[in-house]
Amino acid sequence: MIRKALTIAAGVLTIPLIGTAASSQGLPIEWTLSPRSSAPSDTVQLALSYRTGSNGHNMNSGSWKLAELQGLTAAQLGSSQGSPATFRIAREAGVLDCSGVVRQWRGTGECSFRPDARYAAALQSRGIGRPNLREHYQLMVQDVGTPLIQELERQGYKRPGIDDLVAAGIHGVTVPYIRSMAAAGYRLGKVDELVAFRIHGVDADYVREMAALSPPGGRYSADQLVAMRIHGVSAAKAREYAQLGYRGISHGDLVSMAIHGVTPTYIRELADLGYRGLSASDLVSMRIHGVTPAYVRDMRAAGYTLPSAEQLVRMRISGFKPRRK
Repeated sequence: MIRKALTIAAGVLTIPLIGTAASSQGLPIEWTLSPRSSAPSDTVQLALSYRTGSNGHNMNSGSWKLAELQGLTAAQLGSSQGSPATFRIAREAGVLDCSGVVRQWRGTGECSFRPDARYAAALQSRGIGRPNLREHYQLMVQDVGTPLIQELERQGYKRPGIDDLVAAGIHGVTVPYIRSMAAAGYRLGKVDELVAFRIHGVDADYVREMAALSPPGGRYSADQLVAMRIHGVSAAKAREYAQLGYRGISHGDLVSMAIHGVTPTYIRELADLGYRGLSASDLVSMRIHGVTPAYVRDMRAAGYTLPSAEQLVRMRISGFKPRRK
């Protein structure tokens, strides 16, 4: 379960506060609840927020199993009249005690946060440091427990800081994810690299598929995988390039082709016009300078028979426009 943390401008979210739960000192937490779909289910959308100052909120919003909200029942949520509700979220890092009002699978109220001192002491004893109240709250909401820390240690990762653990929780770096990366051959060494993988959608399936398409004698590095993901080199697109003869090309060529719009369709259209086996750099240069299939067709109609890729680029740069005979 991945829950995103974000800051929103004051006034964007207005939450009427209902309930009697005492707010955590210095961290007054508000909650809102809504259904995940039109049909009631065992999963709800829960948003937890607190003010970060005069200009915004810190918010964590995501899907929660109803069973995680101890004390809250489907019968209460489904009430058409509205009823008081209390529930508790208990995790290794601490406990949230919440109260408010629910009606027809919607609700709002306040929570108080009780950090677990043993958890903070355990982090400090491992050399990670002791979290402040807001960090401790985030670690609880994201459910960052000692199993995650132990898995990082077991796989030889550099000791994380509190910020690293918070980021890992926010972006969904879990024990199964760490293990899946290790099984795919990527023990990255630092938590921030795992976070970068997670942010940009580098999962085990992507790693495996790109490994099969990597250059002979090597595989794409972690940084290269992230760069390709950032610039839209999906595994599906890489497979299409491979089917067109561009298997095992460098990550730089793949990124350049994606950035400059060298699509599989563009390659196929040029091939149909007689331009087969062009290098990745030729394709990128042609695309950058506006050598389109239409331009090539106009050249052929004007009587120019298969100018080279370099000649086409030079003609385009010079502004040459073929006239049809």
